[in-house]
Amino acid sequence: MNGLRTRPRRLRSASLGALSLAFAAAVAAACADAESPAEPVLDDGGPDASPDTAPPDAASDAADDADGDARAPNVADACSAAGWCATDLDPDVTVDDLWPLEGSAVAVASRGGRSSVLRYAGSSWTVIHQVPFLLVSIWASANDVWVSGQEGNVKHGHRGADGWTWTDHPLAVPGVVSTVWGTGAHDVYALADGRVWRLPLGPDGAPPAGSGWLVDYGSASGPDPDVTLVSLTGRTHDDLWVTGSRGSFPLCGLVLHKTGGAWVSVVDGTPTLPATPFEPPTCETSDAVVLMSAFGKGTAIAEGELVALTEAGFTEAASFARVRHRQDGGAELALAPRTADVKSLWGVSADDLYAASFSVVERGQDIWTDAGAWQISTVAFEGIAIAKPFYVVRGTRSDNLWLAGESHAFHKSTP
Repeated sequence: MNGLRTRPRRLRSASLGALSLAFAAAVAAACADAESPAEPVLDDGGPDASPDTAPPDAASDAADDADGDARAPNVADACSAAGWCATDLDPDVTVDDLWPLEGSAVAVASRGGRSSVLRYAGSSWTVIHQVPFLLVSIWASANDVWVSGQEGNVKHGHRGADGWTWTDHPLAVPGVVSTVWGTGAHDVYALADGRVWRLPLGPDGAPPAGSGWLVDYGSASGPDPDVTLVSLTGRTHDDLWVTGSRGSFPLCGLVLHKTGGAWVSVVDGTPTLPATPFEPPTCETSDAVVLMSAFGKGTAIAEGELVALTEAGFTEAASFARVRHRQDGGAELALAPRTADVKSLWGVSADDLYAASFSVVERGQDIWTDAGAWQISTVAFEGIAIAKPFYVVRGTRSDNLWLAGESHAFHKSTP
């Protein structure tokens, strides 16, 4: 992808109709649990180095290199030529997700099948909560943190005058709650069990008595076996996006946009087998844009605009996709090719994107035009590359960007 010119292959458009919604209550117990200060991430029952413990110094790095285990030094405040500055993350943990704030950031980090919630405030990472299972997603506002993970677990942390208080808000579903997302301290959504869920919250930040998670998109009786939902993102309660696919042969891309209080099918199609063996399968639709390829992770760029990954499909190559849902109800889809196995995508705008993958973060500018290209935004310093995977790149502005993954978390405060 380095230096790749990204000529858009096509622009598609369609007029859209609103999807009908099915709502039902899902029973969820909410129990208050004031926590004492959490210990660092543990492994096999023994204490581990705290995430705010200083990482190995240059001398120990040199010794590692002499043993053939060369790695980039994780020295706090050391910065690359592109402005990515290392923080003091414990090199033995993996950051699975991170949420940037103004002047700080929060993250979920794991080791040995357990997770900690970390907070960075100016100069160091500290543990604010710990759980004996894996957390995979985090969303936060100034004084509220939501995390989700295995076995339907969702937890809410609120910072008050006496510190952090944590409350369980489990989802009664099997498996992982892959995404928790909020558009405000009292407006929280989750992606789990092939459906989108919403938790009604009162002014005090707690669900009204007797209420719990409600299905916001999907069926209350269970998930649709033909629908796979991968990503939930958004900007406001009236500008939410879900990506995924429908069917199996062929896979038909699926992008849903919540606007005007309704979920609208922006990219969609029904897998249809040909009448004869000499014809290809198709994705049939009446009013949505069609793409014969599954959508992966996405990021809401502007009002009514999403940039997402697509996977290689029956007739499609792996791509970056820009989806626009116009105010007149129509939609546009533009595609630009990609080659790297991108793990995370975020953008200042659709024309200024960052993509994280194994050991590399790249910046793509104007990729929807003939002049566009991707270039490496280097995180290497002292001439040493980082042979570690990155799992999240995310920011609030062009001068407040975070990049994190295995053993590393970098902050960029320059455009």
